[in-house]
Amino acid sequence: MGTWLISAVDPDDVGTVDAVHDVLSSYHDELLVTIGHTTLTAELDTLPAPYTPPDGALLLACDEDGRPAGCVGVKGLGDRECEVKRLYVMPHARGVGLGRALVRAAMDQARAMGYSEMMLLAVRQTTAGAQRIYRDLGFEETGPFREPPLGWDPGLFLFMRRPL
Repeated sequence: MGTWLISAVDPDDVGTVDAVHDVLSSYHDELLVTIGHTTLTAELDTLPAPYTPPDGALLLACDEDGRPAGCVGVKGLGDRECEVKRLYVMPHARGVGLGRALVRAAMDQARAMGYSEMMLLAVRQTTAGAQRIYRDLGFEETGPFREPPLGWDPGLFLFMRRPL
């Protein structure tokens, strides 16, 4: 188990937003190899949106040396529902529980923001580790709660939800 500092990103803190951008750029590069085009391409140009208060948040994890180690986003879907998105752990920080810690932090953040339910969409074939974390933390499969990205077949995705 590693030691991390997980904190909410201030949208006006350019340095921290840039650190999240760097982490998500690594994620983006992996997605392009595994699934091709992704909606993250456009999001990289708009960060910290769409994860800004009052209905969204970005969380950044840094290791004990202050290096960015991972991130996760919370995005509002309605008054009581939100989506956990963009969970990514850098290669140097994998395998020691950071993904689970980030999801727990996102759940805590969502509760603090007044949400009572959290949902997610995961690519079935490339997110086995994340799917284990989600299931272990009480997420259950559900029907689609939104259109799949880029007009893709909904069967490629796993839709999950859990009460907060």
